[in-house]
Amino acid sequence: MSDVSSIHPLSRERHKGIGWRRFGDYRFAAGVSFAPLADAELAKAVLHLPLGFVHQDGRWQFVALLGLLPGRNLFVAPDGRWLAGYVPAHLRSYPFRIGRAEGSADAVFCVDESSGLLVQGGGEALFDPSGELSQAAGGVWSFMLEVAKGEARLSAACDRLAEAGLIEAWPLSVRDGEATKQVDGLFRINEARLNELDDAAFTAVRRTGALPVAYAQMFSMGHFEKLGELTEAHAQVAASAEAAHAARRASESREGPNFTLGNNLDIDWSKVTL
Repeated sequence: MSDVSSIHPLSRERHKGIGWRRFGDYRFAAGVSFAPLADAELAKAVLHLPLGFVHQDGRWQFVALLGLLPGRNLFVAPDGRWLAGYVPAHLRSYPFRIGRAEGSADAVFCVDESSGLLVQGGGEALFDPSGELSQAAGGVWSFMLEVAKGEARLSAACDRLAEAGLIEAWPLSVRDGEATKQVDGLFRINEARLNELDDAAFTAVRRTGALPVAYAQMFSMGHFEKLGELTEAHAQVAASAEAAHAARRASESREGPNFTLGNNLDIDWSKVTL
């Protein structure tokens, strides 16, 4: 979403007199190809988004799959609209982030100073007159901490599924222009292996609370058809913009009457939203 160099801990000294405006669209998430989920949002996410597993920094995460290529979020329209019926909680606290103090696991309340949402002497205050977090900023911080706890609980559930041998690599490929690219690093539930568990093994997995995660991942796979539709819609918009740009270049390089090609492709995004 942003360069790490622009992420700074909130402090009374650095951010004195500064407020923030809430984001008005989701352009900031246009490069986010997956978002970790918290346990409390599982029931809603499964109804709208394809879900899967990733393994990063030595731990499993259960994530909403927002695109199949790095840096591409298919659920953000060119005008910044969100194209699904549910937005992962991980994205809803922007421009704020959770950081970690060097050499410590303690959470640190950070803000993206490159977001364009911080304003001097305006917006919602970050700190109150006494120098404490404002009620609004404190509410965001509490929300973020709860989401982080929920993400950790889902991560633990993923560990239980992996230990039971139920997570497998997900062989996927996607068209990128004229090329076909393999999608690496995504994992899914091995449904056959889940169905083959004997009663004792199945009960053991159930007792860990991990079964809802397994079923949610499998049920969500029906949303992959929408990923294809969104990919095609974005490709049409990109092709239209390129055609318009080429027409302008041609118009500028020739004599005689100018001509232009409209660059507004009429995509009905409501037909490709989840």
